[in-house]
Amino acid sequence: MRVFLRVSWLFLAAYAAAESYYTLELTWTKGSPDGFERDMILINGQFPGPHIELEQGDWAEITVINKMPFNTTIHSHGIHQTNTPWADGVPGLSQRPIQPNDTFTYNWHADTYGSYFYHAHSRGQLDDGCYGPITIKPKAHVAKPFDKIALDDVASLEAAEAHATPLIISDWRHKTSSESWELELAAGLESAVCVDSLLVNGKGAVDCWPREDLTKYTSPALVPLLQHTNLSVTDKGCIPPEVLAVMLPSPDTNITALPPSAFDVCTPTRGSREVIRAPCSKKWMALDIISSASIGTYAVSIDKHPLWVYAVDGHYIEPLKVDALTLANGERYSVFVQLDKPASNYGIRIASLALAQLIDTTAVLSYEDTEQSYGNGSITPSSQPSINRAGGNATSDVVFFDQAKMVSFPPQFPQPAPEAEQTFLFSLVTAGSSFRWALNGTAYDHAIDDSEPPLMYRDPLAITTPGNLTLATKNNTWVDLIFHVATVGQPPHPLHKHSNKAFLIGQGQGNFTWSSVAEAAADTPENFNLITPPYRDGFVTPPSATGPTWLAVRYHVVNPGPFLLHCHIQSHLDGGMSMIILDGVDEWPEVPKKYMN
Repeated sequence: MRVFLRVSWLFLAAYAAAESYYTLELTWTKGSPDGFERDMILINGQFPGPHIELEQGDWAEITVINKMPFNTTIHSHGIHQTNTPWADGVPGLSQRPIQPNDTFTYNWHADTYGSYFYHAHSRGQLDDGCYGPITIKPKAHVAKPFDKIALDDVASLEAAEAHATPLIISDWRHKTSSESWELELAAGLESAVCVDSLLVNGKGAVDCWPREDLTKYTSPALVPLLQHTNLSVTDKGCIPPEVLAVMLPSPDTNITALPPSAFDVCTPTRGSREVIRAPCSKKWMALDIISSASIGTYAVSIDKHPLWVYAVDGHYIEPLKVDALTLANGERYSVFVQLDKPASNYGIRIASLALAQLIDTTAVLSYEDTEQSYGNGSITPSSQPSINRAGGNATSDVVFFDQAKMVSFPPQFPQPAPEAEQTFLFSLVTAGSSFRWALNGTAYDHAIDDSEPPLMYRDPLAITTPGNLTLATKNNTWVDLIFHVATVGQPPHPLHKHSNKAFLIGQGQGNFTWSSVAEAAADTPENFNLITPPYRDGFVTPPSATGPTWLAVRYHVVNPGPFLLHCHIQSHLDGGMSMIILDGVDEWPEVPKKYMN
C-alpha cells in the first residue's frame, strides 16, 4: 500500500506543478575547445551543453537523444530525485544505457533550489565534454541570508541571484576518454592525472609555463623524490611518470608505453578565453561556480573582487566573504561579486592545487563600459591577482573559503543530533594497480552498467553484486559513512552520494579505531561538529600526506532506490572507487512502466 501511495502522490504532484521541457541531442564530432581538434561530445551542437533553468517546484522533463556510436546516460548531479529514483541516470542501477539512435526521457521534481549540473554517467564521457549547468530558482517564500551581506541592498542581491551566470571549470585532455583508459591499461599507471588544459565555460588554451615558473612553484613535498631520481617536473608541468611510479607502485607499470605527449611534451595552442560581462548598471552580479573537472582541485579567485559565498552545493549558508575558493570535483559555490571597481578587465584565476601537475588558466571579468572591450584573445589581464600560479596566496592577507566555518541557513542539522542506526566503514585504497581503486577493498565492476534488468527494477532483497560492492539501509533511518584513507600519499578524494546531501560531522588524522561515531566523539570531541556541521552532496577526504586520515558523514534515508557512492575523480571512478547503496529496501518503489527503457 505504501508503494501505491508513493506513486499516486508522485503523479498528483506532477499535475499541480509547472513542467519544463528540454531536449538534449548528443553527437560525437570534432571540436577544439582549447585550440586542439579532437573527437568530443556536443549537446545540441554546443559545448558545454545548454543551460537548464527551472523554478523550484517545477517538473523537469529532459529527453536525451543519443546520436553517438556508443551507449550513454545523463545524471543530474546533486538533484535528490525524490520519488523518482529511476531518473538518476546511472546505467545498470536506475536504468538501462541509452543505445545509439535511441532516446530516454528523465522526469524529476525540482524540489530544491540552487546550482547543479548534468553530466554523462557512462564510463569516462565526462572527459569527452558531456556536461552542462542546471539552475533552480528558489520559490518566493524561501528565506535568504542576503541581509547579512548588504542590509540596505537586498533587492539588488535578489535581482543578481535571479540572473546568476554559470562558471563551469573543467580540465581537458587531447585524448578521448577511451584512449586515456587504454593508455592507463598499457602503462599500468594512472596517466590520466596529467591534462592538457583548463577550460572555463568550455574555453581555454594550452599554456606552456617557462622553466623558471615550473621550478619556482614545484611543491616542496616533491623535491626529495625529484632529487632522488635526478628529475624535475616536465615541460607540461607534470610529475615525471618515474616519480609517480614510486609514489603509487604497481607490479604492472610499463612507462615505455607512454607517448611523450602524455607527461612530457607541451605544445601551446591559441585557443580562446572566456569573458564574463559585468553589467555596470548594476551594483552586484552572481556567479554559480561549478566544477565539472575530471581530475583536479582548483583555487579560484577574481582580481580585486572579494567573493561573498551565499550558497554551497545548492543550499544557502550564512554568507562568508573570501578572496578565493578551493573547488573540488562536483562542487558548486554560488557567490556575489560587488561591481564597485573602476571599469576595466579583471582576471578570473584558476590554478591547480593537485600535486600531480602545475597548470592554470585565466578568464576575464570585463565591465561593460570598458573603453576597449576584452576579446577572446590570449592576453592575460594585468590586474593584481589574489592567488599565484600554483593556487597559493599571492599576499599574506588573502582569505580562502574555510568549510569549517560554513553554517547552513537556516540550520539543517536536527537538535538534539539524531543517532545513526547503521555505521559503514570504507577503506580507500588502490586495488592491485595504481589506477585501480576501491572504496571497500573491491574495485567496482563496470559490467554492472549492463545489468539486466537494472537494479531499480528488481526485488532489493534478492540483489547480489560481485565482491563487496553493495550495502542496504532502511527508510527513515540515519546512517553514518566513515571514509578511512588508509595509506600514506593519497590525494583528497571528492566523494559523492547520489540522491542525498549529508552532514560532514567529523574528521581526523590517524586510523579510525572506533566502532561508531558516538565512541569516537566521546574520545576525541574536538574532531566532531554535531551542532552545525557542513551540509553537502560532496565530501572531500583529508589528504594522507603523512599518515592515515578519516572523514565521517551522516545522512537521512528518505528516498528508496539504488544509488551510487563514488569518488568524483573520473580516473578513480573508472578504476573502481565506487559502491552501491540500496537505500530503503523496506519501502522499495515500483518503477512506472513508461520509465522502464
